[in-house]
Amino acid sequence: MKTNPRKKGKKVSGPVPKKDLVKTDTFRFAHTHFYIAFVVACFAFALYANSIKSGYVLDDYSAITINRYVQEGFAGIPELMKVDFWHFSNLKLGYYRPLSLVTFAVEYQFFGPAPHVSHFFNVVFFALTLFFLYLLLARLFSAKNLVFPLLICLLFAAHPIHTEVIDNIKGRDELLSFFNTVLMLFFSVRYADRKRIRDLVSGLIFFYFALLSKESAMTGILLLPLVLYYAGQQKLSGLALKVFPFLLIIFVFFIQRRIALGPVQAVIPDDIINYPYRDPAVKFSTAFFLFLFGIKMLIWPCPLRYDYSFNQIPAVGWDNAWAFGGLAIFFGLLVYGIIQIKKKTPTGLGLGFFYIALVPMMAFIFLRGGIFTERNLFAPSLGFCIMIIALLEMVFSKAFQKDQTISYHWIVANPVIILLILAMVIACSVIVIQRNPVWVDSLTLFANDIKTGENSAQNQLHYGSDLVMKAANEKDPKVKDQLINAGMSAIRKSLSIHPTFGDAMFRYAYSYEVKLNYRLETRYVDSALWFFKKAIEFSPTLSDAYRHLGIIYEWLQQYDLASYYFNKAYEINPQLLEAKKKADEIKATRGLDVKVDPLPQGQERPLQIRFN
Repeated sequence: MKTNPRKKGKKVSGPVPKKDLVKTDTFRFAHTHFYIAFVVACFAFALYANSIKSGYVLDDYSAITINRYVQEGFAGIPELMKVDFWHFSNLKLGYYRPLSLVTFAVEYQFFGPAPHVSHFFNVVFFALTLFFLYLLLARLFSAKNLVFPLLICLLFAAHPIHTEVIDNIKGRDELLSFFNTVLMLFFSVRYADRKRIRDLVSGLIFFYFALLSKESAMTGILLLPLVLYYAGQQKLSGLALKVFPFLLIIFVFFIQRRIALGPVQAVIPDDIINYPYRDPAVKFSTAFFLFLFGIKMLIWPCPLRYDYSFNQIPAVGWDNAWAFGGLAIFFGLLVYGIIQIKKKTPTGLGLGFFYIALVPMMAFIFLRGGIFTERNLFAPSLGFCIMIIALLEMVFSKAFQKDQTISYHWIVANPVIILLILAMVIACSVIVIQRNPVWVDSLTLFANDIKTGENSAQNQLHYGSDLVMKAANEKDPKVKDQLINAGMSAIRKSLSIHPTFGDAMFRYAYSYEVKLNYRLETRYVDSALWFFKKAIEFSPTLSDAYRHLGIIYEWLQQYDLASYYFNKAYEINPQLLEAKKKADEIKATRGLDVKVDPLPQGQERPLQIRFN
């Protein structure tokens, strides 16, 4: 019987026979992985189940209720692929995010205006995100106990910073962006493991979907090499080859975006409310202050707010200690993260993911002077959760070894870990479950957040405006008075924070219009006209202010002025079909089609209608 000389330790020159090669199996998912992923997904769904009963809130109106293409169902989808996300709000911010709008159109086709259905699908998408996120992390941390990625996912699912994205239907753009990015990373790692073309194609498709969901998904091109590096890809040449096809997808996306939106894709409004840090003297210092504030919100997410606009978080200079501290912590953690990535530690992956996912938020402040928002921490919070569990591993390293399985004995052997995680997850879950009902409708949200938002001109305006709108539908005169007076008081506070706030002037004028409808007094006509015109002075493109001037002048039987203001409203905002309809009615019945202001600048025509 012949023997292989290699088995006896003899040196033999020449190639090693194939039968003597040791075959290394690629990573394979076991049934346990899928069971745990399913449990995590169910946990995520349960956390947000009480949000399903909520209605439309905030930007849901722009995305759904006034979006005619969404309301056309399947027929409107081709048009949704060609317009800015804020098309029906008469804004051109260069936001090309058709995928979430398409999902709204599909829902509208089958269910009509059903916010509960949209909320349900938001929760489903979040649960699916957690399912695939667990599988991805289980692969990246395959050298550890399955409890390691499980704890990360539980903490991520329960983190309260996510409530804005999931409770606000419009947040689906952020949700789908992250969901598709996770799928892109998952299938890209599968392709690196198995070399199956279908995995590569799946990764490319989901990256394309992520880009169609929200432009911030471009950070996926930076997350991909980081994740592949942790999955075992060592050589830069190999990483570059795997990343290259995804660069082509970004190129295709930009071509599609250019064709859809045209050459002039972004017109940033002169708006201190949403862009309060534009001044170069405060832009960068405030950016690092907000970076530190974001870390605080990840560690201690209280109080949660839907709005952080002017002047909730005032701009700061470099003389502010927190801004300087934010700068030091930013670069300190960055350097530490690079060192940890080289060592391929979980902390390195957490910090790498955190910084890469944070790029859109920092860019929004650096480039546009934009505000802090909770939704900008949705993706970065995953990096934060990885770091928290990595910190636990530093203290309890043996508990996360590969040979330690999730069992009763493991739980008994690691009571401190269990108690710490339970405390964090339960505390976060309580905040989430209590926060969800706050998003049930606009007035509930505004009234709740005004408790911590007295310095926000936007929050004061939203709260006051909703009280006025509620007053407009109220039948009881006493209750009507109480509501409208409380609403006008909040709007005055908004104007005290920002005296040239055109939207606030418009809503204050509308309050007088509401009063006029049930209390026919000349002073309310004068006040409504004066404040509507002030609103136009401060915000010349405020089309609704022109339309309401048209309504009042038509009621006053000054049809030439009514025709002018209706025409002007439609000229500014071609989506304002109500104004076009009224202008056409006056043209048909009165023969008037006025395109130039009939009154000389600054003049007012005496009122022809007087009240007793």
